Order: sequence, then C-alpha cells, then structure tokens
Amino acid sequence: MKQRWRHYLLGAALVVLGFTSGCSILPKSDPQTRFNLPSSALSMATTAQKGVLFVAVPQGNRLISSNYILIQPEHTEIQIYKGTLWADNVPTLLRERLVNAFTETQLFDAISGDAALRSDLALETYIQRFQVQFDNGQPVVHVQIDAKLVDSNTASILRSQRFHVTRPAQGKEAVQLVAAFGEATDQLSLELMQWLSR
Repeated sequence: MKQRWRHYLLGAALVVLGFTSGCSILPKSDPQTRFNLPSSALSMATTAQKGVLFVAVPQGNRLISSNYILIQPEHTEIQIYKGTLWADNVPTLLRERLVNAFTETQLFDAISGDAALRSDLALETYIQRFQVQFDNGQPVVHVQIDAKLVDSNTASILRSQRFHVTRPAQGKEAVQLVAAFGEATDQLSLELMQWLSR
C-alpha cells in the first residue's frame, strides 16, 4: 500500500514539474497578428443634412461577421489568411469607419452609433463581400454592401442601393492586403456620403 502511494506521489510530482518547467501537453495555438482597419482623413464638399443619423452595425453571414481576413482564390472557395485576424469583427470595424467618416465631414447635425438614442434617420447595411479575390493572379479587395436609408419615426425605407468598391493590393502580404481594405472602405465612405447627401 505504501509503495503504491509512493508511485502516485512520484507521478504527481513529475506532472507538476513538467508544467512548471514550461512543458505542456496542450497544443500550441498559432501566433496571430491583429490588424485595425486603416483609414484616411476624408474631405468632401457636401451640404450638411439636418437631424441625427443612426448608423447601425452592418449585418452579414457568419463568416463575414467574424474577424477573419477572407481570401477567395477561386470562384466559390473561401479561405482564411493564416496567422492574421482583424482587431474586431468586420461589421463593428466597418460601422466605426463609417461613423468616423460621417462625423469628420459633418454630414449631419449629429451621428450616432447607439440604438438607444433618438435619431431621425437610420443607415442599415448588409455586407455581401469583404474579401480578397484574385483577378488574373492579382489580389483585389472587394467590399460590397446593400444600404438602406430608413425614416426612424415611421420605420419606412426611404431609398436603398448596392455599393461595390474594388481596390487592387500592391502584393499578397497581409499588410498590403490590409492597406487595400483601408482604401476600399475610404472610397465606400465617400460614395455613401454622396448618396446620403442627395
């Protein structure tokens, strides 16, 4: 009996020693580099619109709504860029970009990202594409959304439109792809501002 306890204690001591010496039986996760969505200061000659615009968090399918950087090398195949992630999920990053762009250019009297606050209009969007596609071997960023401008008081759709922006990347490295995403979302912000200021 005593010998059995000695074996048990010796085994437990070896396990503890293994953990304290940095060894682990758990699989090691791959290191991940996280990227924010880059943006540039925008300037646009628009007539300021009256009222408060609420910018809703965009909707999208489960994969687009993640924080993966998506690559589409073929027509239907979707891959994840290994070792990289967005700093937050894509809908949140895009909503923050739009709120900042609209605020910088003073498009409305006020811009809100809080659904609990009262607003006059709401911008609702659905992300169809937010990925890198290869055109003749060249990586090209595609950002495509369906936008609706909604009257917050009546919950009626005032108008809707699809926006599709593309930007070629300077290379296949993660930083080059992320830079192209930033340029594409800058252009998307400008096109949305033109549409909203009509």
